[in-house]
Amino acid sequence: MTTRSRLAIVVMAAFLIQTSFIGVARASEFDPDPDWKISAYLWATGLSGEIGIGPIVADVDLSFSDLLSALDIGGSAIARRDWGANMLVGDLSYFALSPDDAPGPLGTTVSSNLKMPLLSAYYGRKWGTESQYGGLLVGARYMKMDLTLKVKGLPGDNVITKSDSPDFTDFLLGGMYSRQLSDRWNMMLQGDVGVGGSNNSWNLQFIFQRKTKSGNMWDIGARIMHIDFDDKLPNGELFAIDAEMGGLMLGFTWD
Repeated sequence: MTTRSRLAIVVMAAFLIQTSFIGVARASEFDPDPDWKISAYLWATGLSGEIGIGPIVADVDLSFSDLLSALDIGGSAIARRDWGANMLVGDLSYFALSPDDAPGPLGTTVSSNLKMPLLSAYYGRKWGTESQYGGLLVGARYMKMDLTLKVKGLPGDNVITKSDSPDFTDFLLGGMYSRQLSDRWNMMLQGDVGVGGSNNSWNLQFIFQRKTKSGNMWDIGARIMHIDFDDKLPNGELFAIDAEMGGLMLGFTWD
């Protein structure tokens, strides 16, 4: 586990503890009538870390200025149902990244292409009021990684290609905090840690929402996700990823 991952998990644990204190300290006051929200987001998502299949490993490190050049497509569709202090959320996300070629052994280069659908579902319990509340989240996230690596620059212009698409499911524990900043503005912070199928994973997102006259909302924020996963493939080679995906989010919520 990297130092950055340890720090993120410590921050997440502190966030969960603080959220719990909010729940203990405040009485719950929520509208008992069911309420649906549907959100759609575009991601400007970059990739930083190591990805590999067998002996071929790509060390990808994209700065913020590289994110848009590395982005093929990224987005999320989220459905949320609130009733009283309870909430159910389903999150379907997808991105496809083709970072710049990374240096390989003996003067070669390694190109990579990663496509990943993610499906998350969780239950949340809120404490506080409609204008300010904290909440605890429990659920699961399914991920499938379709990775292709190519080693170029070999003698005779030969190219070695490796590809595979393992999947796994993590169980999630997380927290959230929402606060109404004014009649038109709201902010939301949400995070979770996952274990089970991966060695470890974590996810953080921060969103500002601006209400329209119709009651719907424009959303802008950022999201970062870390995945540390390895698995032995049927041919005996090791599939491994230890990387962060993150960047800006822009979306719209129908309420």
